[in-house]
Amino acid sequence: MQIYEIRVLDEEGKTALIASEVQLNDNAAIRSGKGIAAGKKFEVWRGMDCIYGIEPAPPPPPSVRLEFPAP
Repeated sequence: MQIYEIRVLDEEGKTALIASEVQLNDNAAIRSGKGIAAGKKFEVWRGMDCIYGIEPAPPPPPSVRLEFPAP
């Protein structure tokens, strides 16, 4: 048995609810998260490891490249 954290996300992707549970394994925690989230986006964490997330983090913004007109 392990301790899991279920994080339900709001429309902006911010944490709206955190639930802590003890589950048998990762699959059981993910199934439980689906029930808790009730159709909303969510993540499942085991310690510092995110084992399930609906969307990956957005990529960092591209570097800024300045272009100057030819003389």
